[in-house]
Amino acid sequence: MAYRIPRWLSRRATLTGAVALGLSIAAHAQSERDWGALAVEDTTPPILPPDLQSYSDQPSLNGPVTDYQPFGTHPPTTEEQELARKVLSKVPTNCTPMDVALYFLDVGAGKFGPELRPYITAWPLDWNPVIVDFFKTTDTQPSGDTTSWCAAFVNFCLVKAAIGKTLPPGSEEPTRSAASSTFRYWSHQVKPPTDTVRPGDLVVFRNKQSPGYGHVGFFLAENEARILVLGGNQFEGTPVRHTINRKWIAKDGPVLQFHSYRSDPQLHA
Repeated sequence: MAYRIPRWLSRRATLTGAVALGLSIAAHAQSERDWGALAVEDTTPPILPPDLQSYSDQPSLNGPVTDYQPFGTHPPTTEEQELARKVLSKVPTNCTPMDVALYFLDVGAGKFGPELRPYITAWPLDWNPVIVDFFKTTDTQPSGDTTSWCAAFVNFCLVKAAIGKTLPPGSEEPTRSAASSTFRYWSHQVKPPTDTVRPGDLVVFRNKQSPGYGHVGFFLAENEARILVLGGNQFEGTPVRHTINRKWIAKDGPVLQFHSYRSDPQLHA
């Protein structure tokens, strides 16, 4: 199986990152990030807040709920709301959308304190107020535990990254929707091998059984069969929790099928 190794990777990064992982990571010459080091799937089980540890045997909600549609779930505690505000107050602005997404990855890794680690994951019983906040950048009213939040997360990253900066010419408006299908024709399509997909571009999937549904996240790497996606509402742990992480997703899996790569000037400036 042949993998494309981009020229921008250093020899060390190529050997330790791309070759060892079997990746094809595209060029991003203007960035100083070590994309080879970032192209690793997350396998650490998501963390729950202390007061929800007794529900660790229950799966997470597949999306937030509102005060008006509780669907048998509970609002977060006052302390959880305060910690959520702390997470949201540190979200970077005047940056790239990928910078925002990577911030949440750092939150989950404990780089801003162990007490904030649970705030990138949907919880059992209570809803995570950080995830609820993602929906404020959309026109979508979340409906209990059936509302997926991958597109809300991407919209949140687009909106926050644009604060304080003038977007490059040709930048597309966020879709303002929690439906991943709204990104299928967003901005312009990247068509390898003629075009080069870069870390930070969007990758869109369709649901094979329900074509109106699917998934969207940020591209990190790929090989012939799979794509490494940094996104929200991605599965991890046992029982399954819906979290922000880096996950290999099959290009043609039992549920999801690759639809397209999307790029836009604001994703890289």
